[in-house]
Amino acid sequence: MKKGLLLISISLLLIAPQKTFSQVGLEITGYTGWMLGGKVNFYDGSIKIEDGQNWGIMLGYKVAPEVMIEVMYNRLVSDLTVREYANEPYVYTKIATNYIQVGGTREFMDDVFRPYLGASLGATIFSDQEGNDSDRWRFSFGLGGGIKIFPIEHLGFRLQARMLVPLYFNGIWVGTGGAGVSTSSTIVQGDFTGGIIVAF
Repeated sequence: MKKGLLLISISLLLIAPQKTFSQVGLEITGYTGWMLGGKVNFYDGSIKIEDGQNWGIMLGYKVAPEVMIEVMYNRLVSDLTVREYANEPYVYTKIATNYIQVGGTREFMDDVFRPYLGASLGATIFSDQEGNDSDRWRFSFGLGGGIKIFPIEHLGFRLQARMLVPLYFNGIWVGTGGAGVSTSSTIVQGDFTGGIIVAF
């Protein structure tokens, strides 16, 4: 009887640190998917960041059961297309859209399948890849949700849908020889991604 109780006590001591560690653990997620670039209207047409494949990385740290703080980097490189009502659409330049944000997620289960919601704040950098304009930094926020799937303890998969919103998109000047268009507005972007999680 005493031997049995001793074995149970030792087993609990071995299991407890693993559970505690999983609750305050580190997650690294690499992902890719499809990003909606968004469109801004101006008086004579529109400027559109074309949709395309994006990629990124997330670093998360569990601060409480089912609550995680995350740092995220996301990048999309695609064409910037101008559509003027009187002319055919044309590609003005290639633009990189970069997000650097900090936020948090709330998981609703602590099991193999973990649905979650999240929000984040940070900066968006619009970078002209052909040297026509300087980089533009804008404050932005994100809202999203998805599911994490952990078939084993330290390796999982993450499926996510997210809305990304730079609060002020301006300073894109399109045209040559002193003629063109300039626009400022809020642009709404979003993405659908899948990734691999490594948990420590």
